[in-house]
Amino acid sequence: MPSKNNLRKKAVADARVQWTLALRVILHFFVFVCAGAFFGLINQFFKNPFGGLAANVNTFWQQSGPMLLALVCLMPVFIRDTLTLSNRVAGPIYRLRENIRRIGNGEEVPPLKFRDKDMWDDVPELFNRMTERLQSEASTNQTHVDANQPPASVSVATKPELVQA
Repeated sequence: MPSKNNLRKKAVADARVQWTLALRVILHFFVFVCAGAFFGLINQFFKNPFGGLAANVNTFWQQSGPMLLALVCLMPVFIRDTLTLSNRVAGPIYRLRENIRRIGNGEEVPPLKFRDKDMWDDVPELFNRMTERLQSEASTNQTHVDANQPPASVSVATKPELVQA
């Protein structure tokens, strides 16, 4: 049984991302149902080419109508599943983005942790290692400033650029 900290509190963590995906699923589903109905109707006309429009549409509706209605009734299930799945992707990115924003504002950030079934399961470890290093370097720099010593320089290995005169 999942722990209480691991439960999703909201179905939508990042509305813009998740509803974009859900609307895309709705569009695809609608196109699928319409195409199925269209080709089913064409098939009915091939079965009885001289039966007339009304008779063929009526026969098609009697044979395929319940299935089309069932598909339409399943739409909320597909939307909910899309939101749940996209929460496993968008939720972690949302939490990562919020922690990055907090660091940018100079706020303290607790260690990042994702839920068990979330995607990007390696990101919290990488992020936490990065923030620990930044905090360590910041405290080292603060110690040097406090001791009236020049701050330690942080070197980043870069590839030398060629300059043409």
